[in-house]
Amino acid sequence: MKNLITGLILTLTVMQAFAQNTLTQKQQELEKAKTSLKTAQEKIKTIENEIAQLTPPVYWQKGGFGALNFNSLGLTNWAAGGVSANSITAIGNIYRNFKKNRIEWRNNIDLAYGLIKNEGETLRKNEDKIDFLMKGNYGITDKLSYSSLLNFKSQFAPGFDFSDPTIEDKDRKEISKFMAPGYLTTSLGLNYNITDYFSIYASPATGKFTFVSDDSIAAQNIYIPATLNDEGIQFYNDKYRAEFGALVNAQFKKDLTKKINLSSTLNLFINFTDVNTANRKNIDVNWETMVNMKLTEYIGMSLMLNLIHDNDVAVPIYEGNTIVSSGPRTQMKRLLGIGFSYKF
Repeated sequence: MKNLITGLILTLTVMQAFAQNTLTQKQQELEKAKTSLKTAQEKIKTIENEIAQLTPPVYWQKGGFGALNFNSLGLTNWAAGGVSANSITAIGNIYRNFKKNRIEWRNNIDLAYGLIKNEGETLRKNEDKIDFLMKGNYGITDKLSYSSLLNFKSQFAPGFDFSDPTIEDKDRKEISKFMAPGYLTTSLGLNYNITDYFSIYASPATGKFTFVSDDSIAAQNIYIPATLNDEGIQFYNDKYRAEFGALVNAQFKKDLTKKINLSSTLNLFINFTDVNTANRKNIDVNWETMVNMKLTEYIGMSLMLNLIHDNDVAVPIYEGNTIVSSGPRTQMKRLLGIGFSYKF
């Protein structure tokens, strides 16, 4: 019995010593691995620094995309009614951005133009857009910066009033064209980058300028409210209007997946100097959103949404062919298309 107990004690002692020895070896191996890892990390860092010194700095980033979308609807003896139609829309975006140390300069232009042909009607414009944005930042911190903004909006071609179907197209009233209207916004403020894809710009000093370069369009007072002279006579040829106020600009631009990109811009402007003091509390809203989806290498789908509310823009309301009222309205535009798409 004593021999059995003695043997067990010896066995346990040997096992403990073996386990202790194994633990010591593992600890030594761990220390060696840590030392090797630290050496490797230092070597990687050294090589990265050498590569950075040999690589020319990249201050400019550029790119964009273009899309040509088609839609076609054909109806023959269609009992539910409808009109055959074909349309084509071209969409483009180009950006070129500069960043060096605290200085950042962003340039972006969005362009769009579309035509539609309904059966029994002439070829008509259904989309027209020029939107150029330039923004300069000087960094205060990693996220906050002094900023300035310049934004120009207009359209390429004339637009006409198609509310009365009895009027021939050659006699229709022209209600828009290049620089009629045109909008120029300039401002100074602060920019805060919440993330690398979402930023908010706020300016207490913003100038908004509206141009209507055509006399006949200006006389309709669609884009610039009519004003009164000292005798109380209304001017119908106002072609220019300057406003001063505050602006908030929020921008979101991100690749949601490898094939889906979302871009959205919200502008809120309030006019401190409106001659109509009751109108100073109204906020001009312009919210544009675009979703681009890559279906194949050269086929894509685009969805554009635009919401506008401007208390100075008189939108007519019709009953039949008669204008029954005219005043500020919330404007909405949607454009969905599938076609050729190329990103560069």
